[in-house]
Amino acid sequence: MTRPARGGGVAAIIAALALSGGPAPGAAQAPLFGADTAIAVTLRVDLGTLRSERDTARAAWLDATLAYAGPGGPVTLPLKVRTRGMFRLLHCDFPPLRLRFDRAARGTPFAELRRPKLVTHCRDTDEYEQYVLEEYAIYRALNLLTPLSLSVGLLRIRYEDAAGAVRPVTRYAFVSEEPEQLARRLGGTLLTQPGARLARLSRPNVALLGVFEYFVANIDWSLQARHNVALLTVRDTTLAVPYDFDWSGVIAAPYARPTPQVHVRSVRERRYLGYCQSPLDFETVLARFEALRDTIAALYRRVPGLTPGNVERTIRYYDEFYRTIADRPRFFRDVVERDCVT
Repeated sequence: MTRPARGGGVAAIIAALALSGGPAPGAAQAPLFGADTAIAVTLRVDLGTLRSERDTARAAWLDATLAYAGPGGPVTLPLKVRTRGMFRLLHCDFPPLRLRFDRAARGTPFAELRRPKLVTHCRDTDEYEQYVLEEYAIYRALNLLTPLSLSVGLLRIRYEDAAGAVRPVTRYAFVSEEPEQLARRLGGTLLTQPGARLARLSRPNVALLGVFEYFVANIDWSLQARHNVALLTVRDTTLAVPYDFDWSGVIAAPYARPTPQVHVRSVRERRYLGYCQSPLDFETVLARFEALRDTIAALYRRVPGLTPGNVERTIRYYDEFYRTIADRPRFFRDVVERDCVT
C-alpha cells in the first residue's frame, strides 16, 4: 500500500494519491462504503409525489424514513428525499434520488453522509436493475485503482409508499459519496470552476482518468467542460475525479447513445477522450491496470445480484482493453494520439 510521504514534495504526494490503492488520508468516510455486501433497508416515502416530481429545480424535499436491522434490533432513521438529475428524470419510470441525513444518522452505517446521491433503477425490471449493479461495480473498480474516486455503498431497498397507493418494490441501489466529502477526506477543497487545462492538473491523475474512461468505454464526460468530472485541489494541485458511468459501453444501457461530437457507431466502441500526454505519463498507469486485472475480475464476481452472464460478458470486454494496451507503442499511436485533446 502506497501512502503520501510527509515532506516528500507535492509531485510525489499527488502521484501517490493518483496511483495508490490505499485509503486516502483526512476525514472519515461513511461506514456504508467499502463493504462487499448490500445492506437491506426499507425506504418509506410518498412515492406518488416523488415519481411525479420531474423538475429538479423545483423538486421539494419530502419526509421519509429509512429502516434496517441494526445489531441491537430494528432501527428507523428520519431523512429527507428529493428527485435529482436531468436525462433520467425524462426517460425513466423511477427517478434518481438525493437523500438528506441529519444528526440522527450518527452511530449508524449512514454516519458522515449529508446529501448523497442514491442511484436507483430506471425501470422496474431485472434488466435495469443489472445496470445499477454494473455501474456500482465500475465505481468499485476505480476505488481499487486510486483513492481519487468517490466511494459507494450498496443497498437492497424495499420502497414503500407512505400514502399506501403504490405497491412496494424491492430493488438494488447504491449511495455515492459527495465530492465535497471526498475533498475533505483528502484534505482538499472542491472547485466550482467550469473546467481545467492540462497545465494546471496532475499529469498522473489525468492519465489515469483518461485511461479509465477508455477502459469502461465512457464518452459521456469532459475535463474541458467539467462534465461528469469533479475538480478539487490538494496542496495547491488540481485533481479530477470522474462520476456517472451509466452511459459506459461496458454497461451498454438501451438509453445510452453516441453523441455527434464523438464519432463512434456504438457506445461499445472505445474512444480515448483524455488530454494528449507523453508515453511516459501512461506507463505507470497502464502497469497498474495490468497488476489489478485479476482483482477487478474478482470484484465483479463478488457483486451481490450481478448475474454470472453479465460478469463474464464484462470481463471479456475488459480483456479486449488488456489486449490493446499490451502493445504500448500501438496503443499510444492508434488510441491516444489519434483522438486525444490538446
